[in-house]
Amino acid sequence: MTSIQITRFGGPEVLRAVDSPSPPIMPDGVRIAVRAAGVSFADVQMRMGLYPEAPRLPFVPGYEVAGVVTEVGPRVGSLRPGDRVLGVPVFGGYTTEIVLPEARVRATPAHLDDAEAAAIPVSFLTAWFALVDMARVRSGDRVLIPGAAGGVGMAAVQIAARVGGSVVGLVGSPAKREAVLSLGAREVFTYEEWAGRGGAGGPGRRGGRTRTAAREFDVIVDPRGGAALRDSIGRLAEAGRVVSCGVSDMVRGPRRSITRSLATLLRTPILNPIGLGMRNQGVFGMNVLRLFNTESGMRIAARAMDAVLEVFRQREFRVIVGGTYPLARAGDAHAFLQSRVSVGKVVLV
Repeated sequence: MTSIQITRFGGPEVLRAVDSPSPPIMPDGVRIAVRAAGVSFADVQMRMGLYPEAPRLPFVPGYEVAGVVTEVGPRVGSLRPGDRVLGVPVFGGYTTEIVLPEARVRATPAHLDDAEAAAIPVSFLTAWFALVDMARVRSGDRVLIPGAAGGVGMAAVQIAARVGGSVVGLVGSPAKREAVLSLGAREVFTYEEWAGRGGAGGPGRRGGRTRTAAREFDVIVDPRGGAALRDSIGRLAEAGRVVSCGVSDMVRGPRRSITRSLATLLRTPILNPIGLGMRNQGVFGMNVLRLFNTESGMRIAARAMDAVLEVFRQREFRVIVGGTYPLARAGDAHAFLQSRVSVGKVVLV
């Protein structure tokens, strides 16, 4: 089999193709001929050396795959060779072949191609866990989704809109607006437009809106961290909830910047329950991939994935694949994702 390894921390050029023997099958294992693998910002962060949970170098990144079952272990009951499936590796997804436990593999909805299927696991699990399990979004909630044109953002827009939330999306350019509106957002602003409507978190008045007037959101899913997270908390209504699901503001440029990383961390707000209680607000921190480390977490992840795929089978969710690259050009896929011009998910095929 051929896999793409991160050989050292750095820019996209550190990704290298390597050949290795096929992994052995496990009693509960499902061997998949991988046809597509999703690319996420977590992969970019680990390539840059900004992901503390990454294995020791060299290692194969990738958390989401889709393909065809070629072999199953003796304890597997729900899948057979020839089945089209999607799965959630914990690292190792940039490869032509993988063996996963049956619990982390699901049948692909028939109307989706492999690239679309590979775009589902990380994005929709993250968005579902944030909105449904943690923030408990409900009809009538006003929901803010920064990064609404990315994989997680597009999933979050659809999940919140489906339950009756009034969704406001933030995007990097006007070219991304229509795609986000088509998924159910009520309003979509570029970050520049948004700053003009109420500022990026400073005190006082910006753009004719007071700080108090900006506090209008019941739920915010924030992937950015740092000062942006502080701004999100400042925009919460009474009983509002922020789910912090990343620190993407660290990822600027092809290589890590210690200065930028430290600045992002220093600008991250320090919270205490008394202060939150005085405002009747909640802030959740989440890392969806840690769910796969415990039995209770696996139950949450399995419930979320089954729920997401059921909605896909009803054709009420959809995936936008914003770019596909051959596995050998994984570095180009990373560069494209980091350019922040993509709309939707970037996928290796």
